[in-house]
Amino acid sequence: MKRIPILLVCAALTACATSEPAYRPSAAPVPESWPSAEAGVAQAPAAWRHFFVDAGLRETIAAALANNRDLRVAAANVLAARAQYRIQDAARLPTAQLQGNASRQLTRGGAAALDADSHSVGAGLGVSAFELDLFGRVRSLSDAEWRRYLASEAGAQAARVSLIAETASAYLTLAADRSQLAAARATLDSAERSLALTRERLRLGASSQLDLNAMEAVRHQARADVARYQGQAEADRLALQLLVGDALDEARLPAGLDARDYTLTVPPLDAPASVLLRRPDVRQAESLLRAADADVAAARAALLPRLGLDASAGLSGLTLAGLLATPARAFAAALNVGMPLLDGGAARAGVDQADAQRLAARAVYEKALQAGFRETAEALARRGPVADERQARQAALLSAEAAQRLAESRYRLGLDGYLSLLEAQRAAQAARQSSIAARLAEAGNMVALYRALGGGVDD
Repeated sequence: MKRIPILLVCAALTACATSEPAYRPSAAPVPESWPSAEAGVAQAPAAWRHFFVDAGLRETIAAALANNRDLRVAAANVLAARAQYRIQDAARLPTAQLQGNASRQLTRGGAAALDADSHSVGAGLGVSAFELDLFGRVRSLSDAEWRRYLASEAGAQAARVSLIAETASAYLTLAADRSQLAAARATLDSAERSLALTRERLRLGASSQLDLNAMEAVRHQARADVARYQGQAEADRLALQLLVGDALDEARLPAGLDARDYTLTVPPLDAPASVLLRRPDVRQAESLLRAADADVAAARAALLPRLGLDASAGLSGLTLAGLLATPARAFAAALNVGMPLLDGGAARAGVDQADAQRLAARAVYEKALQAGFRETAEALARRGPVADERQARQAALLSAEAAQRLAESRYRLGLDGYLSLLEAQRAAQAARQSSIAARLAEAGNMVALYRALGGGVDD
């Protein structure tokens, strides 16, 4: 029997045009420019190792990326999504199976003429239930799984960017609370000195018991502040350790929130459309939208006829020796056609469902663009105000500390009463707390901008 090139026929039929439409991204539903005068020369987004310039912060982020369990879960999900794509994509090619059989049948009893002893041995290669993808249904299903795999990769990247930002925020919060703790201890030291001076003045008759009680109240308040910030700093350290996923190296941790740069001072910025399309959450939403497009194409193709193939070729013989020496050859091929006729509208409902899911995926994609624009615009809008506030708070702190030193000197010389000193001490403590909070807000705003920009090119 003449051999039929089945694989060539399969390839030709599978190459028929698919019903999946070409993807056409819609215009981004966001303004064409940032509502800020700071959007300047277009640049590529900086990688996190360049965006975060503090060495201790960079080392802590690197440890988190290496050890964080949530990130490992995201990476495993990417591998699972890729395996699922490979499973679905395998349906586009025939599955060949080696088959072998040996049988023997004995019939005994009744008339001697009915006694029989038959046996046979066979081996072959078969292809069963392979769908010839005339209308692209199988290919569309494969494309959908590919897009979902890309979405999982983008989701893992989003988790990575989020981890970097959360680690940086936790690191800066720890630094700020340690600075607050140092400020509280400085206030306690000042209160101890003032209390000792008041006791001496009381002994000499230059102060009253009321002055002494007021100074003791200031000292107790300072002790309470020290205890409060000690607890906050320890809670911050534990939160950072959970993000890092390993024991923290104290040498990497900050002693306080120093007046220095922890991140780039000028953000790398491009036009909104370019920035937003680089965000991993937007890329994830876009991949899921394209997967929904492929699902629609597969659902529409399911309304059309399906052509299936069954084929086999093999050898048979009465014995294993006969199979190897003088086998009988057999070949069979069958094409079958099926088309939904009466299914209660299930196939058409499947198309409607896929269409609705595509509309939802498009809305999610557009919402991701809008959310990205809002986050970036808000971070940009806050840059100037938080910088101005930090400078003003620092100037207020210098003035308050100078006033405190002058008040202490005048109280020591007996030129002013304890009320002036108490007021100066309280003002200085409040100014220290406000200055630290303003520095944290400025550094935290840059971390928020890093997250809003979607991370860097090699994150």
